[in-house]
Amino acid sequence: MPLTARDIMKRRSTDDIGKGVIRVPAHSFIEKRSTSMYPTIHSLAVPGARLRVSEDSLLISFDKEHLSLSTAIYGGGLRRVRAVMNQRLRTFYGEESDFPGGSVAAYLKRCIEKEGADPETSSALLTAAKVYQYSHKVFTSGDLMVEIVTTGGVEKTACRASSKPLYRERDGHFAPVGTINMMVLIHGSLPEGIMARSFITLTEGKSAALSDLGIADVNNGRPATGTGTDGITLVTEIGAERYTDAGPFSELGSFLAKAAYDSVTECLVIYDKPWNSFEELRTPKAVKLGKG
Repeated sequence: MPLTARDIMKRRSTDDIGKGVIRVPAHSFIEKRSTSMYPTIHSLAVPGARLRVSEDSLLISFDKEHLSLSTAIYGGGLRRVRAVMNQRLRTFYGEESDFPGGSVAAYLKRCIEKEGADPETSSALLTAAKVYQYSHKVFTSGDLMVEIVTTGGVEKTACRASSKPLYRERDGHFAPVGTINMMVLIHGSLPEGIMARSFITLTEGKSAALSDLGIADVNNGRPATGTGTDGITLVTEIGAERYTDAGPFSELGSFLAKAAYDSVTECLVIYDKPWNSFEELRTPKAVKLGKG
């Protein structure tokens, strides 16, 4: 019998770290609606942040500059931002030069402008997923807050890291479909190196979700660790309380990992219902550890 989202969550449930851990109600799972329902705007838990949901994009804007580290094709790397986006690609382009504007970056710049944001202080991820089918989660403890907005699909490009490559990037040829994209906000500041460390923790949380769901690499049937085109945008506050440990044993790292795990699980179980989910690939039960 297939596992439900509730079953998957039970596998991950553990005692909360410390006291006073609060899960803020989040507006997960925007149902399929007619295009006339969009755009919609939601205030986020992180102060000064708003989420604009349209049929083809998720735009998070801020009332002041934040520091971001992102894998985004447009506005990626380490930079100050006032907005971050996850943009849906509806049309497949075999070559980068076929994109409107002549490149992926030019296309995403146009998308940012269309949503009313300033491209000079924005970044944009790209996905083929229906972005209005997103998962939104918030975890807080004291002054610490981690908030995530995730979209995901694994049916076309789920892959296992260490598998053979499928293509060589040459002359603008690439494959931008079947993506898990995470936009992560931290109510706090992080040193640049710890921002990079956060990507490892988020990726581990994502991979754990795929393992528990039994997602298979679409090319070899082995357990998948992600897709070939996953993206992360991490946003932190400038001058806020500083955190220096994003490993999964720390409170911050635990929130990051669980945010990734829960949001990826919900996207795939509720919306994607992937054909490449197999019971025999799912994480086995925990073993009893002896005292050493």
